[in-house]
Amino acid sequence: MISEKIVYFESGGRHNTDATLELAKERAIERGIKNVILASTTGFSAERALEIFKDTNIKLTIVSLKGPPGSPFPGFPEDLRRKLEQMGHNFCYASDVKYEFPEAVQNTLRRFCEGLKVCVEVTLVATEAGFIKPGEEVIAIGGTGRLGYDKGGGMDTAIVVEAMRSKSFLELETIFGRKEERRKIREIICKPR
Repeated sequence: MISEKIVYFESGGRHNTDATLELAKERAIERGIKNVILASTTGFSAERALEIFKDTNIKLTIVSLKGPPGSPFPGFPEDLRRKLEQMGHNFCYASDVKYEFPEAVQNTLRRFCEGLKVCVEVTLVATEAGFIKPGEEVIAIGGTGRLGYDKGGGMDTAIVVEAMRSKSFLELETIFGRKEERRKIREIICKPR
């Protein structure tokens, strides 16, 4: 039996970023996890992660979004991207990676919280991009996003998850006596209540 705490934040949003990253770092060290995947659209979360994980041997994989041409979305800073890569971390845009993530699955995960959907998605992207090996336990970190949330942006959800390709995540073939192999989300570290 494993007994771990789950932290529930009173609300989602940017104000939980440092606490979420600290909880993720603590769990990664406890579990011997060497890869942490996180979403960062403006660079704020990536910068905080660099600071909080700086004295560890944990590799970060940042998954970001590109704003459409002419949009007010600032996008991820190119100088921060170069810094991450020079430090040996990974970076990619989700739109540059081919993966499957049906809307029905996304909406189901959103019933837990927006960040859980983001955690699974960035794990799929990072695995499909070749940064993470399928089957490896990683920590994925996401948040509520800036749109539609008064306090959105930043990080507020973290999970321990088995890295998988998107098609593998969607397969639920019945394996007699081996149903535990179907579980990919291993632990919830924190999330908004």
